[in-house]
Amino acid sequence: MEVDANGLTFECRTWGEGEPLLCLHGFPDDPTTFEALAAELDGYELVAPYMRGYGPTDAAPDGRYDAAALGADAAALAEQLDARYVVGHDWGAVAVYAALAGDHSFERAATMAVPPRFDALLFRHPKQVLRSWYVWLFQFPGVAERALTGREFLLVELLWGLWSPGWDWPDERLAAVKETFEAGDTADHALSYYRDMVNGSMTGLARRGLPDVEPDEPFETPTLVLAGERDGCIGPDLFERAGDCFERARVVEVSDAGHFMHCERPGVVAGELERWLG
Repeated sequence: MEVDANGLTFECRTWGEGEPLLCLHGFPDDPTTFEALAAELDGYELVAPYMRGYGPTDAAPDGRYDAAALGADAAALAEQLDARYVVGHDWGAVAVYAALAGDHSFERAATMAVPPRFDALLFRHPKQVLRSWYVWLFQFPGVAERALTGREFLLVELLWGLWSPGWDWPDERLAAVKETFEAGDTADHALSYYRDMVNGSMTGLARRGLPDVEPDEPFETPTLVLAGERDGCIGPDLFERAGDCFERARVVEVSDAGHFMHCERPGVVAGELERWLG
């Protein structure tokens, strides 16, 4: 399924029938990340696009992979799909927050594994700076590309193992993600997400100092925020004040799950989504 939105053509994976549910994936991942969740959700058609620059989806013509661009994609995709609800994981969560901060307001939203205002929280949590070692690695051209793609994308397996300890991922999931990253310049584009993030954060620090943890105005869209109890990528401690960023929110720590909670415990995550969206 192809969707034209925000000047790009997005290739999408779909599952189920019913209310459109826009699902946005993260790194290192692709839309197949939502397949297990789709099997647990009734009454929704999950539409999961390959994010800009990933696989068959167009690369950014202006070279932008920053949060604002991702948020504009999310808003435009929702408009084309007539989707009132959105779910974002990892970079997909970043896209949701950016869309909520912009002109688009979903009726309800859900995010997983990344708290709102992560850029502000990062430097206030020294342990998180260490957890984000891969972000700093990705700033070095040449070295980063070799690290990500070398040894048949062994880094993908390393990150999955560190971020979701105990997750016995299916071989076909890993094969699908590796195939996505082998397509075109996906690996280069995926690294650009992190480079744009760091460049933006450093520019902001130089101009204004540390950003506030809470936004100037709380997000109006009611949002479900899910964190993994054993997340090795972004610690659960960064979600302690997540609810303060919204007029209405529910913050849930998913037990016995890491960064990829929707793959590890799809039934639990589906239950939370059904209660929130329903």
